[in-house]
Amino acid sequence: MKPSYSPTRVTIDADSGRPHFDDDGEVVLRALSLSPGASRRPFDVTPAPSSCTILHLLLQGAVHAVLSGAVVSIVLCPVMIGFASMIFSHPDFSDTLPMLTKLVFASSTMHQLIITSLSPLPFAIGQVQDTGMIFLASMASSIMTELSAVPLAERIATVLVQLSISTVLVGVGLILTGKARLASLVQYLPTPVIGGYLAYVGFFMVKGGVSLTTGVSLASVHGWGVLVTSSHSLLLLAPGLAGGVMLSILTSRFRHFAVFPCCILILPASFFFAVWISSYTLDDARAAGFLEDNGTGVPVMKVYDLFDFNHIHWSVMPAQIPTMLSMFVMIAFASSLDIASICMGTTSSMNYNAQLQTVGMSNLVSGLTGGYTGSYIFSQTVFTSRFRPTAAAESRFPGITRLVGVTLAVCEFAIVMTPISLMAIVPKFLFGAVMIFIGIDLLKTWLVGVFHKLLFAEYLTVVGTFCCLNIFGVQLGLATGITLAATSFLVEYAKAQDVRVVHKTSNVIRNADQHALLYGSSSVSCDADNNESRQQDAIVTIELQGHIFFGSATRIQNCVKSVVYVRTGSRDNAPRTTSIGNIRANEQSESWPLLPVRQETYAHVAMPDPLMNLHGELCTDPDRKPTQFVVLDFSRVSGMDATAARSCFLVLKLSFSLSKVCAVYCGMKPSVEFLLRANDVIPTYPTQEEEIGHYEIIRREGYVASDLDLALDWCEQQLILSAAKRRSIRSGKHLILSTLKSSALPLSQVFAAYLSDTRKSDPTTPQHLEALAQLFTVTEWSAQRCLFHIGERSSAWFVLLRGTIELLAIPTEAALPSYSPKSEQTESKRLQDSLHTLSNRENLPKAQKELVGRVRPGCIFGDMDFMLEQPRVMDATSTATDTLTASVTRKEMVGLRERQPELALLLQEILLRASYMTLAEKLHSLAV
Repeated sequence: MKPSYSPTRVTIDADSGRPHFDDDGEVVLRALSLSPGASRRPFDVTPAPSSCTILHLLLQGAVHAVLSGAVVSIVLCPVMIGFASMIFSHPDFSDTLPMLTKLVFASSTMHQLIITSLSPLPFAIGQVQDTGMIFLASMASSIMTELSAVPLAERIATVLVQLSISTVLVGVGLILTGKARLASLVQYLPTPVIGGYLAYVGFFMVKGGVSLTTGVSLASVHGWGVLVTSSHSLLLLAPGLAGGVMLSILTSRFRHFAVFPCCILILPASFFFAVWISSYTLDDARAAGFLEDNGTGVPVMKVYDLFDFNHIHWSVMPAQIPTMLSMFVMIAFASSLDIASICMGTTSSMNYNAQLQTVGMSNLVSGLTGGYTGSYIFSQTVFTSRFRPTAAAESRFPGITRLVGVTLAVCEFAIVMTPISLMAIVPKFLFGAVMIFIGIDLLKTWLVGVFHKLLFAEYLTVVGTFCCLNIFGVQLGLATGITLAATSFLVEYAKAQDVRVVHKTSNVIRNADQHALLYGSSSVSCDADNNESRQQDAIVTIELQGHIFFGSATRIQNCVKSVVYVRTGSRDNAPRTTSIGNIRANEQSESWPLLPVRQETYAHVAMPDPLMNLHGELCTDPDRKPTQFVVLDFSRVSGMDATAARSCFLVLKLSFSLSKVCAVYCGMKPSVEFLLRANDVIPTYPTQEEEIGHYEIIRREGYVASDLDLALDWCEQQLILSAAKRRSIRSGKHLILSTLKSSALPLSQVFAAYLSDTRKSDPTTPQHLEALAQLFTVTEWSAQRCLFHIGERSSAWFVLLRGTIELLAIPTEAALPSYSPKSEQTESKRLQDSLHTLSNRENLPKAQKELVGRVRPGCIFGDMDFMLEQPRVMDATSTATDTLTASVTRKEMVGLRERQPELALLLQEILLRASYMTLAEKLHSLAV
């Protein structure tokens, strides 16, 4: 019996506030909640944590977050000081460097507060970054040099305002880029150029660390000479260089997060311990240059007094616009890389465009407060993601993890407010060691480690960009690097597989006599070994793909010339193939080789000339025949420039004309065809009368077809006609060409063409063929009539006696259409559409079906499905008026086997040989 209860049986406990059920209600809840092994209590409510537990969880999470932020501040403090010394590396900044360092810390504070407030990752770290540092240093040095005659205070004010404006503009640009959803566009900058730039940043950091430690400027070659010749400078450099190398080795060997912070603490501790155990004092160390002079205090308000807007030289700022644009592109690219790296390192998901806006906002605020460019810091963000408050603390106090960023910002703000300089109490070699470590890491990654991740040409671009940046500076160096990347791309693209030689046949299904003439069958009464119309040699099909430009023109030309073989005497003598005269090969000419011939006698003896390609190299294949047609398939060509049209295809046309080879162009896009016609590669559009009366002109100028199949069909027709002419000459008979459009092929003659010479020599064969012809039903079809369609039962097979038939099949892509799986809705739609397509295969329009064959008079079709007893896999449609077919049904075939097995065996032999002929034609389409 199904239990039930009413709402009146539920009461609320006044003390606990929990619902209470009467007996029936408790039974229902037990039935719904109990399972084997479960508690027998309907509701097992976890007891609420006590106030002591909540306080302990809060304190634990807060301490964890504060410690994490403090550790990050210890790591980043020397880095920020190093960045300040790099941005203001010009010698004239030396006296004000302690105050300018405060600005870098203030800027990092602003970046961290904005990132902590807006980022979806509560533990994210955002600071002044090294990517924009090179550009900031370049602008600062450029302005200081250009205003060398101006008082120092005015120059510094101009530099600070310029850098702040640049930071603001970068922030606005990043915000607009993110709002316009263009984050993917900034990733188009070539990776080798980025690699060369980052390697240059690494080298710049090493130089900055050395300069900070020794006090020697390395802006010129002279500075390096002073460094290596001064024993005092080398003494100051030794601990910084050793510390940087040690940091690089230890951090790469030991991946624990505590390695780097511990090293940062051990280095100064070791220094003070060494001073303590020695006979020297801190004043001695300061006098030797290991510590900065105490000097006067640096109040924070005095720092902002440097922004003297009354003495800004605005005229020097427009010259920095190219540097600002380059800086924006680099920062946008680097920020995208940082966001992607953070997503992978923390297994988080962030929207690139939204995060670009976050980075843009932090740069905007930083610039408005006199700061500099920055972004996410990947390494420290990954560190805080692992060393953060527990999940229980985060779930109980959702904002507690953001204390990491707040703590870091407070520590940096405290440094800003402290009136003393850190380099006066911390040895300078510590900051130099950190900078050298960062530089070594960048150089190791982008000059050594990247060698196995890039192509050799791309690696050369990295090295070339690195060298150009050091030689020419940031702007010209980046421009040169991009030029190198573009050149490398052009060279590699020109080497790409943009030309392929294939052996293909048309989709035309030909009768037995045409097959013999085209492929040199022994059933033809001529010397097959000397048959120079063999399709696989006479027609060379070349598939072109990609964008053909001046860089690939030479390669295409050389490839084509190497596969086209001609007789050496054909350049001076008449062509070996016999001209058909003013005869146009069309659909009706397919039946000409089956017409009767008239007796005539001719004699022709000639010694063949050596076979050579268009490069003049002798052919090593003794059985190869001369090339008569070169089919250039442009269907996969996306575009072409005028240089390639003239320097490649016009030159090929002249070579073909001299060698008596006919060029056939097909599959061209309108723009490609326009260029070829404009550069006299292909002729203007001929009229039908001109095409009929000037076959030799067409052969010399080239033939144009809409697609590859029509081009191959035209070439094969020429070969068939030429072979028929030669056969008539060798047999001493003259070929008579009929022009009667209404003539139909005799069915018995069609069958005889498929038989072997042995079978045809049997005197009873003609009678049997006539008897077989009587079994077939002759049907006349109008144009665009469907003889059978896909999925229909195969109850008969056909012989085409007159007209043309097209065979259409469903292409593979029609069954499984491709969609971009951007969402679950799209994937569901793709599945529904695929099922709909599969269920309506037979009803696809003709435009969506693939042409697999053109049936010509004298051919058998529909026999495959008939013999396999399967539904039709193709549509058969008549394309000419008065199409005439002969057909026989399965029932009639069964009756023939029972009544006249000898005739049935003969008919089976005809079907078998017809199938093998079709298979042999397709074997010639294998790619080489």
